[in-house]
Order: sequence, then structure tokens, then C-alpha cells
Amino acid sequence: MVQAHAVQASVQPDFSALHRFMRDATGADGYLGAVVLIAHEGRIVDFHAYGHRDLARREPMRKDAIFRLYSMSKTIASAAVMLLVEQGRIGLDDPVSRYLPELGHRQVLIGGSADAPRLRPANSEITIRELLTHTAGFAAGLKGDEAATELMERNDPHAASDLRGFVERLSHAPLAADPGTRFGYDGAAIEVLGRVVEVVARQPFDAFLRERIFVPLGMRDTGFSVPASQRGRVVDITTMGDDGRLRIADGPSAREPGAALNAYASGAGGLYSTACDYARFAQVLLDGGAIAAKDSGFALASSTGTGTGTGTASNCPHEATNLSDRHPFNSSFPRRRESRDFNVAARKSLDSRLRGNDGRKERGEPETTVEPTRRLLRAETVALMLRNQLSMLDPPVHQFNPGEGFGFGGSVVIDPVKRGQPGSIGRFGWPGAASTTYAIDPARRWVAIALLQHLPRGDVPRDLPRISKDFYRLVDEAMAGASTSNTRDTTNPDATK
Repeated sequence: MVQAHAVQASVQPDFSALHRFMRDATGADGYLGAVVLIAHEGRIVDFHAYGHRDLARREPMRKDAIFRLYSMSKTIASAAVMLLVEQGRIGLDDPVSRYLPELGHRQVLIGGSADAPRLRPANSEITIRELLTHTAGFAAGLKGDEAATELMERNDPHAASDLRGFVERLSHAPLAADPGTRFGYDGAAIEVLGRVVEVVARQPFDAFLRERIFVPLGMRDTGFSVPASQRGRVVDITTMGDDGRLRIADGPSAREPGAALNAYASGAGGLYSTACDYARFAQVLLDGGAIAAKDSGFALASSTGTGTGTGTASNCPHEATNLSDRHPFNSSFPRRRESRDFNVAARKSLDSRLRGNDGRKERGEPETTVEPTRRLLRAETVALMLRNQLSMLDPPVHQFNPGEGFGFGGSVVIDPVKRGQPGSIGRFGWPGAASTTYAIDPARRWVAIALLQHLPRGDVPRDLPRISKDFYRLVDEAMAGASTSNTRDTTNPDATK
């Protein structure tokens, strides 16, 4: 008797409205260009390039264009920390002074001015968890932070040549608030974590990211600078001029696309990447830390969108190349060492399939070979990253939206009504300063990435309109018609509550 299995047919999303919107946004009076990638259930369902790569609007945008991620780097840096947490080498509630003694016994500014500050000892030590959640108390441009911000700027940690110097300079500035008492978004916390990784792993932060994240995930075009041979793929970064016309932004990476954004390896905002590379990373988070197999749908899927994006570059899978030619880090760094967790998982998987094949042999059935699941992180670790970690605050939200909390490396939707726009509870993501954005929707099983390169200005009468709200609205509308055989949330325990 043949047993019937209920299988729900998948419906292809209609992204035509999104395509029209992106073409309009990158028209003659809009952004130079964009790359959009959307994956559903591990397969790319829309992948288009729009507009142009350069200010002169002569070179069509390519799907493999390289963008400055800015704050989208923070999620990757947070994952790096969690790799060491999994190994037991860092504790989330450890004081950071355990690894960086210069950040112990902090002082909090409670009044006065930058020239005559009134200080008192902080009520508690800064913890790793507070650094991950931007609740360490660093000056963050909030009301009342003015004197603390000025003292931070006088010490100028961003002028440091390495992360050790960044932390040393930062240690001379007082906190603006007691640790764990408020959310204050800043880059300093993530730079401190980068230095913690260096101290614990005993290797440079950029080397750690390469060995433990970029190489395992095949993120060949991600790093803190771009090789000279690949700099023609870097997108021009614009800002609005005083005359109302787009111009190249200021800064070394604008004048020299592909150059390092900082003198040190900045996990807060220093990475370059492509839509494909970041999609690989985001998909790992959506899949609870599991790395897609080389023959998986995500690794091989090509663009199935029906829009008329102008990009003609190859799709996500990379051809076999010499990593030292394609990657910002040279091959002198040691090869990645497999983590203890991966080895344990591999042994368990091997034991399981051996037992299964033994049983098949006894029953006279053909043997099968099942590849062990490779992991970047354990499922429970990813669940922590994607869960709101601001429960100690009232309300438990970040400073930019009353309907969003914050996990480790990104925001978490906790109240779509207060948020003021649609979105599944548990949706996770974060933008970058130059108009990049990504989101992971565990409930609906999709990843959406939009990469543009424009630094907004608030001091000009007419700047380009922000597009992220409309982008995600159109993604939601397109995905609403797509059905799937499995919509279980495997990464966020709070998503169904």
C-alpha cells in the first residue's frame, strides 16, 4: 500500500512591484544603483542588480559588486564573539576587565562639563553581554551625553592604529551611564569586542574572521579591504552635495574604493562584502548555525526573478579560484582549525550513519552515505543572538524604534504595531550607514538583502529618500503569496509566543 504524504506546493513569489520600485529608486535622479537578493527556504528567489556602479552612471551595476557594509559588520563581529562563547573561552556575563584590565573600575560622568567633569565609580563592571547589546554605558549621542561625548572625542579612539590602541584610548574616557541601565547605540562596544577576540584567540581579529567565518562560509569577497585586482567592482559611495547634486562622499574609502575604512580591523563598520557573501552568512543564522552543503539549493540556486535588472554577472556560486587572489587576506595566515564543537558534531553524525548503515546491511538494504552537518554555531547559540536581550530595560527596546528589541548584532521585532510597519515577531536584522540593509525572518523562512552606497545627510534641504521601509513592505507583500511545506521557526523560541 502506498502511503500518501501531504506536501504543500510552493508558489513562486511575484516580485514585479519590488522590481519597479527599485528601478525607480535607482533612476536618473535617484541612487546610483543597488543589488537585491532574496532567499526563501534556502533558495534564491530574487536576485537583481539595478542602475549603475559609478557616479558618472556609465558602468551598469553587477550582481557581484562590492559594497561597504558599515554597521552590517556588527552582526558578523557578534557571531565571532559567540564562537568563543561556545567554546567556553568567553562568558557572556564575564567582566570585560577579565580580558582587558584597562577597562576595569570605570567612572561615570554625572555632571559638570568636559573641562570640569563630576565623576563617580560605576555601579558595576562592563560585561561581554552588555558590549554585545550596546548597554555598556559608553557615550552614544543620547540626551545628556554631550560632556561624555566630548571627552570621548578628545581621546579619539578612532585615530588608533590597531584595536589595542583603540581600547587604550577609550579607557581614558568616562562612561555616560552605568552599565546595563540603558541602550545606547555606538561603535565602541563592538571594537572592544574585537580586541577581546584578539586577546582570547591570540590572533588578529581579521585573521580570526577569515579562518572561522569567511573561509568556512565561502565568503571570498568579504574583508576589511579589497585586493587591487578586484577594486573595479567596488561601488562609488555618494552623498548629497550642498547644491542638491550627488557627489562622491568624503573619506579614504570614497576617494580610493576598496581601501580600508579604518586603520584597525573595525568590526563595528569596516567590512566590504557582496550580496552573495552576506546572504551566505545570513542563511546560516536563519538555519540555526548550519552551513549549507555544497550541493544544497542555496549554494546552486540562480536568480529566478522575472524582473529586468541590469546585472549580468554570475550568480552566487563562485568558480574554484585561489583564495589568496580573491580574498583581502593573504594565504600566509594559518588554515582554519576546526572547532571542538564541529568535530563532536561530525563524530556524532558519523556514528549515527554507521549505525544506520549497519542496520541496512542486516536487512539486506543498500547502504547510504549522509554527509555530516557542518556548523558555524550551535542552534541554541543562534537562538540567543536572534532573541531580544533587553529584558532588563523598561521598555525592552532600542533607541530607534518602540517595537524593536535588540539581540546580539541586530534588532528583533517584538511588537509590529508599535514598530509602525508590518513584520513578523522575531524578525532580525540591521542596516548600515551607507544605505545597506538586511533582514532574516525565521517565521517565514526568508532572507532579504538590499545593498546601496549613499551616506544620507540631515543638513541639506533635499536628500535621497530612505527606501528600507518600502523595500521590506514590498518583500512582505511578495512573500505573502508564497506557500511552503515548512514554516516552523527553528531559531527564535520567542517568535511564536
